[in-house]
Amino acid sequence: MKIDDDKATAVVREAAASLDRGDQPNAAWVTKVEKLSELCAASSRTHMAFFGTVAIAKSVNKDADLFAIKPEHAGDNKNAFSARILSENVLVPLSAEIGFNIGTTGRQPLNNQPYFRMTRLGDNTPVQRKSLPAFTYMLELVKELAALKTEAEAQAVLRAFIFVRKKHQLKYSFREGGSSITPEQLIAAVSAFVTENSEGGKRAQAVVAGFMDIFAGVDAVESGRINDPSRKYPGDVCVRDQDSDELQKAIEVRDKPVSANDVQIFAKKCIDMGAREAAVVMVSEKQPKLDSEALDAWAVQFGIGVTLFHGWKDFIEQVLFWCDQPKPEATNEAVGLIRDRLVLVEVSPAGVDLWDKLATTKTSS
Repeated sequence: MKIDDDKATAVVREAAASLDRGDQPNAAWVTKVEKLSELCAASSRTHMAFFGTVAIAKSVNKDADLFAIKPEHAGDNKNAFSARILSENVLVPLSAEIGFNIGTTGRQPLNNQPYFRMTRLGDNTPVQRKSLPAFTYMLELVKELAALKTEAEAQAVLRAFIFVRKKHQLKYSFREGGSSITPEQLIAAVSAFVTENSEGGKRAQAVVAGFMDIFAGVDAVESGRINDPSRKYPGDVCVRDQDSDELQKAIEVRDKPVSANDVQIFAKKCIDMGAREAAVVMVSEKQPKLDSEALDAWAVQFGIGVTLFHGWKDFIEQVLFWCDQPKPEATNEAVGLIRDRLVLVEVSPAGVDLWDKLATTKTSS
């Protein structure tokens, strides 16, 4: 028997949707899944993933043999199914999409003891002593589940499983007093803010400096006033090594189209001033595609790296990924750091007010 992935996916989504609509889960099965959760928490959490898998199988096809979990070892048993494939193709991705905990975090939850050694559930494959109580109780639940006569009855078990395991899903809240803007909203806010009035490049420079503050720390980032004759940095924003004080990265922000020669001139300046990594953030809507491979080959001759960011989305997503903080926290903190940089480069009060307005967009609940 092959459990159809699409049908199984639809069944799981409907089970979750019914809970969202306010349908009450089966109280008896909620109690049983809660007990299994407690037993698994103290031993092997893999048993939670296995029970979720067989609950899906029975919910899709009442005739599924919940013990014949490896068809290659089931002979002529037409009701055997691959628990491993069902767990990997349906349980794991939907647990992430819907937000319920299946006990394990890997892509292959049944590639663990005792399931990867089993030829059939209940074949006396050795079980670790500490996880034996959880496994024994789960086996009782599987027998009870297998005895159900209809898919509808099995789906009630699946709903109870999802209901309980959603409560075990970790969720992180935003820091108190922080913004709840999403990365996508922040990208949109930055684009609208800089497009509305560049203020001679001040707005774009402050944005990049604020994001570098998130990435490297405020003390490591140098960003002076626009057109300041006393500025001794190769780029609009630079990052220093906090131990040696040497320039590590130099970033130029351009809101007008940039040519390959423009990049080379900037990179040459970086070479002359000791920065080994040069980056250009190109945010003009008319920016042509540059030959990055040719520029890389040119840069290698001088022992430096050249990185091109095409638009705000490209730049911001990279910074948020590589910074030390989780993306939601980094996004929220960036809002305040960008504001500080706007003040530092003397963006107009109207500009700062606009940033406050654009960057306080809240996520919908």
